[in-house]
Amino acid sequence: MGTEYNHEIGYESLLSDFKRYQKQTPRGVSLQNKRNKTIVLKFKINGKEKSKGCNCTFTLDGMVDALKKSNKVAEALKNLTSEVEFWNWYDKEILDTSKIVNDQQTFIQAIIEVKRDFWDRPSRTKRKRDKSSPSDQSSWYRTYGCFYQHLPEYKVVNLADIQKVIDKQKKGTRNYKYVVSAMKKLARTIKRQDIFDALDDLSIVQTENAELQTLKLEDFLKWRDEVLGVTSRLSEGCDRTSRKAWLWAFSIQVVYGLRISKVFAIKNLTEPYVTSDGEPILALNDPGNASNLLYIGEYTVLGTKVKTGARIARTMIPPKYPDLIERLEIKNCLLPQNTPNGQNSETVRKFYSVRARNLLVKWNAPITQTHAFRHLANINGIQAGIPQEVRAQSLGHTVQMNESVYKKRQSTQTTIDLLLNSNSQAIDFVTALASVKNLLKAQPENKDFAIELLSVIYQKDS
Repeated sequence: MGTEYNHEIGYESLLSDFKRYQKQTPRGVSLQNKRNKTIVLKFKINGKEKSKGCNCTFTLDGMVDALKKSNKVAEALKNLTSEVEFWNWYDKEILDTSKIVNDQQTFIQAIIEVKRDFWDRPSRTKRKRDKSSPSDQSSWYRTYGCFYQHLPEYKVVNLADIQKVIDKQKKGTRNYKYVVSAMKKLARTIKRQDIFDALDDLSIVQTENAELQTLKLEDFLKWRDEVLGVTSRLSEGCDRTSRKAWLWAFSIQVVYGLRISKVFAIKNLTEPYVTSDGEPILALNDPGNASNLLYIGEYTVLGTKVKTGARIARTMIPPKYPDLIERLEIKNCLLPQNTPNGQNSETVRKFYSVRARNLLVKWNAPITQTHAFRHLANINGIQAGIPQEVRAQSLGHTVQMNESVYKKRQSTQTTIDLLLNSNSQAIDFVTALASVKNLLKAQPENKDFAIELLSVIYQKDS
């Protein structure tokens, strides 16, 4: 990621956030992105259009500051008495040229400022952060706290001690990128441009990545039968109910592509759920529910915040297994009842992922990364002919993420199936309509039946 940013979100989301802040500017002032590095304010003064820097970097922090400054500029333009007076004001209030940087602040004072900003600022989902929330506590620790704890609190902020903390992480790793981001945040907050510029010269390109595990649906089905005792013998003392519940949770991941924690945030398992705008979502276990949509709330049953906020997810069923819902007993909702022993925020936040991974190891699963189930769902969606935009929305990420990362989880056998068995894939409506029209040239008497069939398959008005 070439642009500085912390690891709470990716660069694509940063661009999306910038568009959101652009819409919030006052009339007559706009924000512009200058080569993904800085933000400039665009406005008219005495009929002449101006684009001026505002000392704001192209980061989430910079966007917030730029929005505040755009409101100040809009107000100053209303009260303009002379252009000279305005520019003098601009230099002082917007560019901060009259402020003297305090280069005697200690690390603990700087950390307190960063922490205050973190808790005062809403999350990227526009939710006010809560100091009692395990998810928000963990977010602070993962983003900043785990790195700041190594700084000498009562020494004056200096580059040498910052560099020592950075050097604890291996260059080219994800943590190296994260620690540099955290230290740049600290320098930016206390306006130590000298330190920020030095850190900005560091390369944070990630060259070491965790190996991405892949999984075929056939292997999942085989392993599931073994764990449930269908094709193997289980010991007398094993907890069969717990096994069935966790296999149901893993199956939800395979069918819907949810992160493991989001399985525990589903709101319509056994009761209908009505959205904030009054739209009812049928209960998953309702026999008459043919759409099988899931509504994922913002919090799990443990009270931890889910990563991408509330959304709706759809099934992704490959043509080879049209009975996958029934085969995996998806509608027999059985949520695992395990809870963490302690109340440590990091322990609570990681509970579902740690518990799930331990069970995958214990039950000899073909993979140990629960995200492999999520990526398998995406592959199922490709084979089902579901458009990438729809898959990305259901999975809760961007199309770019689906294209650049998720396709890497495609196993060799899946690739071969897609290349050689394209006839088993669903096709889009326009292609299907054209094909049916060609067939009807020889059998025009079947026109009404063909129309009805297409309307059912593609959910179109006949």
